[in-house]
Amino acid sequence: MALASYAFRVDASNQIGHGHLMRCLTIANELKKLSIQSCFICRMLDSKMQTKVMNMGHNVFNIPISPDDQFDWEVDSDLTKLILNKLDITWLVIDHYSINILWETKLRENCKNLMVIDDLANRPHDCDILLDQNLGRTDSSYLNLIPKSSKILTGLSYTLIRDEFLTMRDESLKLRKAPELKNILISMGGSDPHNFSTKVLKDLRECNLPIDCTISIILGERAPFINKVQNQLESMPFQTKLHLGVSDMAKLLLSQDLIIGAVGTSAWERCCLGLPSISLVIAENQGPGAKALHLSGATIVIDQKYSDGYSLRSAINYYRDPKNLIEASNIAASLVDGLGVQRVTNCIQ
Repeated sequence: MALASYAFRVDASNQIGHGHLMRCLTIANELKKLSIQSCFICRMLDSKMQTKVMNMGHNVFNIPISPDDQFDWEVDSDLTKLILNKLDITWLVIDHYSINILWETKLRENCKNLMVIDDLANRPHDCDILLDQNLGRTDSSYLNLIPKSSKILTGLSYTLIRDEFLTMRDESLKLRKAPELKNILISMGGSDPHNFSTKVLKDLRECNLPIDCTISIILGERAPFINKVQNQLESMPFQTKLHLGVSDMAKLLLSQDLIIGAVGTSAWERCCLGLPSISLVIAENQGPGAKALHLSGATIVIDQKYSDGYSLRSAINYYRDPKNLIEASNIAASLVDGLGVQRVTNCIQ
């Protein structure tokens, strides 16, 4: 049998984003420090992402995509089983919204233990460990959704933060003690398939920003609306920068005073660095976490459904006051200490 103690079933693409894959990689990289091998089972990762995973020292097994690109749990489970039959797996880790309890039960015989990473709490699972790293999530959220014998890991104590952010944490927190709103970063996901970046840029034109501020945007190299974002940047009355395919996100965030971004996995990375933020809900599953984060004071959410009516303009005005930047930074940093992945791996060794 091929060597691989841990297997991750996770997908990533421009359409669904890369957050699920990145948090699984965070676990795999932590396990690698302990000389534990991992592999990834995915539906045809693009060549660049597959190379990235392999360069980190992990094997990748591709599951072919059906002609209609639809997810069929029975077909997927059969294909995954064929791969796992060749491996000796201690833990199978699943991070996938389309995988259900039927899939999980079917794969039980191919692994000694099974962990599910979820943040929806909307369907039952057959697992030994359930991980939900969302703010406000508690064990009761999964009452009657998992076996009584399962271990539940919920809340920000188990947030999966990459090493690069933990390494930069102390330096970042020192920089936040005397803030000034001059550097603003927009980060709506690597692909930003709905082009929220351009909309945010247009709205920023109407905001009360310092004339000497710099506005930066992060996008993946294959984002579909790069040209539209570039055109909008050129029309801005402020200094602007476009960052494509950033390899060291933590270092870039270190130089920013405020970030405008989506409430996904990256929201917790921002908290780890104590970076004040304005958040947008770009997917329905982000709503509960966004509301909890807004109520904590770590961010301002621009969505009347999940906050109390802030606009981008009023949020910018709020953060023009250095005292408010400091308060948001302190709250954010107190929520996420960056050690969550160590706590998770301690549970699955």
